[in-house]
Amino acid sequence: MITEEGQVKLLDFGLAKLSDLHDATDAELTRPAAPETEDGRILGTVCYMSPEQAEARKTDARSDIFSFGAVLYEMITGHRAFMGRSKISTLAAILQSDPKPAAELRPGLPRDLARIVERCLRKDPAWRYQSAADLKISLFDLQREIASGTSPLAPAAQAAQPKWRGMRLAATAVLGLAFGAMGAWWLAAPGAIHTAPQVEVRPLTTFAGNESEPALSPDGKLIAFAWDGPHQDNYDIYVRLVDGGNALRLTTDPAPDHAPAWSPDGERLAFLRDSAIYLIPAMGGVPRKLLEMPPGSLFENLASPTSISWSPDGRFLAFNSARGGTPVIWIASAESGESHRASTAPEGYYMEVSPAFSPDGRTLAYIRARDTYSRTVVLQDMNPDGTTKGHEREIVPYDRRIEQLAWQPDGRGLILAVRTMGERTGLFRLKPGGTPQPLGIDSGILIWPTLSPSGDRLAYQKRTVDTNIYRMDGPGPDGGPRPYEECHVTAVVDSTANDREPAISPDGRRLVFNSDRLGYYEIHLAGADGSNQVAVTGMGPTAMGSPRWSPDSQTIAFDRYENGHSTIYTVSADGGMPRRITDERFRDIRPSFSHDGKWIYFASNRSGPVEIWKVSVAGGEPQKITANSGIEPFESPDGKLLYYVSGEALWAVPTAGGEPRQVLEEPVFLLYAVAGSGIYYGVRNPPGLWVLRTDTGRKFEYVRFPKLAFGFDGGTVFSVSADERTIFFSQTDRMESDLMLVDHFR
Repeated sequence: MITEEGQVKLLDFGLAKLSDLHDATDAELTRPAAPETEDGRILGTVCYMSPEQAEARKTDARSDIFSFGAVLYEMITGHRAFMGRSKISTLAAILQSDPKPAAELRPGLPRDLARIVERCLRKDPAWRYQSAADLKISLFDLQREIASGTSPLAPAAQAAQPKWRGMRLAATAVLGLAFGAMGAWWLAAPGAIHTAPQVEVRPLTTFAGNESEPALSPDGKLIAFAWDGPHQDNYDIYVRLVDGGNALRLTTDPAPDHAPAWSPDGERLAFLRDSAIYLIPAMGGVPRKLLEMPPGSLFENLASPTSISWSPDGRFLAFNSARGGTPVIWIASAESGESHRASTAPEGYYMEVSPAFSPDGRTLAYIRARDTYSRTVVLQDMNPDGTTKGHEREIVPYDRRIEQLAWQPDGRGLILAVRTMGERTGLFRLKPGGTPQPLGIDSGILIWPTLSPSGDRLAYQKRTVDTNIYRMDGPGPDGGPRPYEECHVTAVVDSTANDREPAISPDGRRLVFNSDRLGYYEIHLAGADGSNQVAVTGMGPTAMGSPRWSPDSQTIAFDRYENGHSTIYTVSADGGMPRRITDERFRDIRPSFSHDGKWIYFASNRSGPVEIWKVSVAGGEPQKITANSGIEPFESPDGKLLYYVSGEALWAVPTAGGEPRQVLEEPVFLLYAVAGSGIYYGVRNPPGLWVLRTDTGRKFEYVRFPKLAFGFDGGTVFSVSADERTIFFSQTDRMESDLMLVDHFR
């Protein structure tokens, strides 16, 4: 079927069934039900059946994904994925055989397209895409990469570029048809956007370093932003014309300045400096401190930094602060700085950030995070005096990592920056009563959306990040400080993707790490020298990380985000099916093994606040260890103490029972490792690696880094071998940002 707009849809309702009445219309609820399919009967077009359908087992949406994959395979290759001489032989092929790799039938096929088809056609439903939403995002990303010419070619195409040009056109056409085919069973809300208009995207800034946090002026002619300068040494606030010209530097303080926000009349800018909000004339002048907040509440403890939003009448500013613990939303007078709390996060929740007043000032939108990856958008009605009115409303499920949001000028929708897979973050549109739909205007790491009041201009920050893993000499059990130049620092895992969270095996032979080189994070293995890099998991496009070794170097524990929660898994270092250790009702993260390999420690919010728990490696009911909050547990090599982080300090509690004691006052957060008789921890300013000897109490700086080496996003930063002679660490070698502009945006 072809719609009036030219969109192709593949429709086959021969076996359609009414599976969910939650969103049914009155007509659907009163429609006479057809006779139900008899259990055990195989119905459907044989060559497109899923294995579970072929065996007359229970099916769900993942069966449709398999069938879709079979159709897509045929569209790409011209051959059916499963075809025998009879129905019986075809069923046998579906159950027992894999189709011939699509790239063999069509040399030059984009690698990612072949991987998408392969994942759709996996025999086990648990290893396919778990929802049409995940599949659609993968196809949208690939479509943009093909259109821009950045999609990696299959090996056969490397030497045949002219032939590939024709293949690119064919692949683009196939993907266009594929999106049409998805329309028959895509579970979208009324009014959801299925296609994005063609718009012009152009760079606003191309300075060296990082231009970030853009804000379009009320007339849409100026852009304010933070930039770390020509030498990448300090963030200041700048303003320039959207249509070009030199940037005007507004601030010169040695402290970093962030998150500029225009007043509604365009006369002033609010921005963040350290733990305070300042106001400055838009064309330059002396900044005035409006209000002070506790140190560390704005940036240092958050996965997403805050933004500032002015009310349309210019009387109030909305921001987030961690006064009293969890970051929540506050409202301040734009003249006096007097402030009051405007939200309350549920117990055990992570944070509330990115507040934004609606264009009419009657509603405040913000992001509420249950954990790192489970976030929703909250709407709160507001009174003219800046106080809240009525009850808040959560308007999307906790199934995405929403980074920032911005209102559309008509107030009838929001533009969201949403983490999709790996480090990728895309821009989505959210309409009332709908689900977020990708704009499809660009790909990569797209954050901080901002719109002009007319709505025809959209600006955003596009970031490039490259994190790699390095090896360096350690001090050994008896060593002391050493110059950086004498540590023999070498790259062992070096790619254009984000390779992070290294952990050396106890026997010193293998390295496990987390990488998004497949387009999403999977756990990878390599030799200690970086050789033979291979993915050890294949669980699909979702977040996972924190890989940790068992004492015998045979098993890896890790955490994985799924169904709105985080879960602990283990997998054999030799490969195989990962095994779930904890259930999926809580935020279970940051696992590590006990010294005897019988227990797995982890952090969880299953009792409210995040505490340390342990569970048998065989599974079972977890046991609570701490009572004063805790994260990042590691047992001492002799098994007598359990180290963990509470607040940002390092604590230890006897494994046999007893009172916890503080080990380090320094803020270590996730920057520490335990090996031999040493506790290793990172310091950011000046950047260095310190050692505390647990046997003698000696504390010293082992090495001073020439730059901030520990680039991380909530993950393990470094690992120390059991003999303390080798250290592996992740380092962000490239992080650049430019500002992009979309004209004629709708």
